[in-house]
Amino acid sequence: MIEKKLSKSLRMMFAGTLMMGAGFMHQAAQAQEAKAGEEKLQRVVVTGSAIKRVDAETAAPVEIYSKKDIERTGATSVAELVRNLASIDINDQGELSASSPSGSGTTNIKMRGLSERNVLILLNGRRLPTNALADGSGAGAAVDVNAIPLSALERIEILKDGGSAIYGADAVAGVMNFITKKNYQGLEAKTSYGQSSRSDAKEKTANLVYGFGDYDNQGFNVLATVDVFKRDPIYRKDRDLTSSADFRRFGGPDGRSGFHPSGNIAGGGTLVPCPPSDLSAGSCRFDVNKTLLTSTNGADRASGMLIGSLKISDSIRAFAEFTYSESKDDFESQAAPGNFQVNGKTVAGRFMQMGPRKTNRKGTMTQFSTGLEGTTRGIDWDVAIGKGVSKATNRDSNYAHYDLFNEAIENGSIDPTRTDNPQAAVDKIRLTPTRAGKSELTFFNAKASAPIMDLAGGAMAYAVGVSYNKETLSDQPDQNQIDGVVFGSIQQAAVKADRNSKGIFGELSIPFLKDVEAQVALRYDDISNVGSKTSPKLALRYQPLNNLMFRGSYAGSYLAPSLKQMFGGVDAGAYTTNDKQVCNAFPSIAGNCTNFSYYQVSGSNKDLKPETGKTYNLGMVFSPVNSLTVSIDYFKIDKKNEIGTLSELKAIERGNVEIKNGDARILLNNQNLATTEVRGFDTDLRYTSPQTMFGKFTIRNASTIYTRMETQDTETDPVQSTLKTFMNPKYRNTFTASLEKDNMSGSLVVRTTGDMIDSDLRRDEIKPGTRTIPSHTEVDLTGQYVAMKNLTFTAGIKNLFDKMPPFSIMGAGNQYGTLGFAQLYNVRGRYFYIGAGYKFM
Repeated sequence: MIEKKLSKSLRMMFAGTLMMGAGFMHQAAQAQEAKAGEEKLQRVVVTGSAIKRVDAETAAPVEIYSKKDIERTGATSVAELVRNLASIDINDQGELSASSPSGSGTTNIKMRGLSERNVLILLNGRRLPTNALADGSGAGAAVDVNAIPLSALERIEILKDGGSAIYGADAVAGVMNFITKKNYQGLEAKTSYGQSSRSDAKEKTANLVYGFGDYDNQGFNVLATVDVFKRDPIYRKDRDLTSSADFRRFGGPDGRSGFHPSGNIAGGGTLVPCPPSDLSAGSCRFDVNKTLLTSTNGADRASGMLIGSLKISDSIRAFAEFTYSESKDDFESQAAPGNFQVNGKTVAGRFMQMGPRKTNRKGTMTQFSTGLEGTTRGIDWDVAIGKGVSKATNRDSNYAHYDLFNEAIENGSIDPTRTDNPQAAVDKIRLTPTRAGKSELTFFNAKASAPIMDLAGGAMAYAVGVSYNKETLSDQPDQNQIDGVVFGSIQQAAVKADRNSKGIFGELSIPFLKDVEAQVALRYDDISNVGSKTSPKLALRYQPLNNLMFRGSYAGSYLAPSLKQMFGGVDAGAYTTNDKQVCNAFPSIAGNCTNFSYYQVSGSNKDLKPETGKTYNLGMVFSPVNSLTVSIDYFKIDKKNEIGTLSELKAIERGNVEIKNGDARILLNNQNLATTEVRGFDTDLRYTSPQTMFGKFTIRNASTIYTRMETQDTETDPVQSTLKTFMNPKYRNTFTASLEKDNMSGSLVVRTTGDMIDSDLRRDEIKPGTRTIPSHTEVDLTGQYVAMKNLTFTAGIKNLFDKMPPFSIMGAGNQYGTLGFAQLYNVRGRYFYIGAGYKFM
């Protein structure tokens, strides 16, 4: 029935487009002739609207970073670039954590205090496939921006408003649109080298950009780019903050693992004597940070784009785009931790003879799109079709089969505390788990826009469009991982699912008064297995003076559950705790509740509903003088039906616990539970001086300040604040001062992240006197020197004052990586780099 309704709607929209085109063709032609001079101004589509316009300032707040802005940061990857954007919530987990099977080596974008799935990532206005591997909670089911070649970019546009009325699902917190170079001619090569002041974290980059053909004069253009990025890891042992998981030296907890090679027996004691230095609170602790583990992962990435444009006629362009990226990551960690049985007793240990766990991860992203765009009788239109494929494969080694391991212990062929067992017995229980994932997105988009009639403030214009997307996901761990018999590994669920979505939208730009423009948009989407959703948008732009503008908007948005959340089976993650409430749920194996190990088991839910959101913005842009622009925007987001799981304590209260293979397991599954409200302000000040004897100065200060973050975990729970709690700082600020004179330029960048309470509890639950993680500031210096017409040198110092992240008790916990700091930062410290670029033609 829904299908029939949508088909009818699509037919009506196409028919409506033709009727509107015919009905307004005469008026559009008249307007074209009357405003021939104006048409010399290039009209462009700004992210957040489908209507071409001359003025880039719209009723919705859009932040634009030009090529020059990007170069000033000295960034060598998109992941590093976004760290300089105050409106982006930084979370370096993918670069820092080697233990997450889905997140390792990836970078996702977060905004407005919401998860990465709430931000829509576009490349030239088109969607990209999400990560091939994601957690059952939905974490990681987003685009890896490391796949986007930095050298191809001309600018970045960030819509800081709900975008579902134009783009459909995912655009709850905003839209980030990466836009590539247009009609580029020439050949340019760049390379750079950098390392930390401690002689590690070495980075090598190489970029090649080649473009030929003048589209305007020759009728075609081809652009090819290649980026190569290599980085050495930073080992935890090489930084004081992370050198030991025993954080008592900073006033924190002893985060050393309770899974010790000596074997901690449930209820007390060890299988063999514990080294005195490893004894703590009656149990034997293993320091995982002393060797092998990294605090920043190594990286080996390559990406490239090939873009072609062909002039079919003076008003029609054919285009094709091909994007490819590849990343290779190798991780090592200590021998697998887990519980095994010895003489009927549960023992938490590590079988060191098996060797360190190793993971070889390879990921690729391929996307091809092609289409036509043009202007016919005053109507701007474009049609595109394409397909993107993201693949990832994890190949692990040095794991043991749980059942065979316990059998070997029972029959005496293996002593789990020794490293000289017969090699044949060890190899008999050895496993090499693999996990392969593939995420595919096939899409078709068509839209048209045109002026309708002249109103008091200018031409009233419309846009209409349709879209079709098909998503498929295949996530296939091997059978041993599905069965949960890989000793010390996370139980993983297989998923093979697909769905399609069909959308139709309309938009009107209505300048009904001389200084007032309204934007009205409405979109209808139908998603198989999920249902249908209508997303509205209403925005108003009022400009009483040339240098003063007010704007406001309301947008309805939605976020469909990921395929993994709906059809992903069961995942399990390992944790440790001293919480008596958790231990009391497992009295037979919890012992004295010291560093008690357990698993959180999450599950999919095919009956999940879409998350919905309402976004409100109200702001102003003021330019008192030509060289100074100040903007301030208030935002508010209300989200409902957020997908989550019950808290551990609520699950325990309901009896959702079990003991399987000697492991304590708390059973959780995805549900539409929570509501969230986020409020805050964006501020942006930009000043460009006139030319002086010292050169030309540019100053910019951008801030995002949160005033409210509130969550209601379930309908029966109270609304509680999370503002300034762990990983939720109150503000981020980026200050940039640049100077350009003759053939030299330089920039000073100051990035500050606000303080946080060192707890991930809700504010009402945090005890008075809980410590505060202080704010953190890093300063970068970058410089550029044009030695000759085509040769440019760059150099810089990142984190000039060698500031290390502030210590965090929460960051010292196992659930946050045992790093000792919030994953908003890294421990690279002071970093030097040099680079050179040459334009051959």
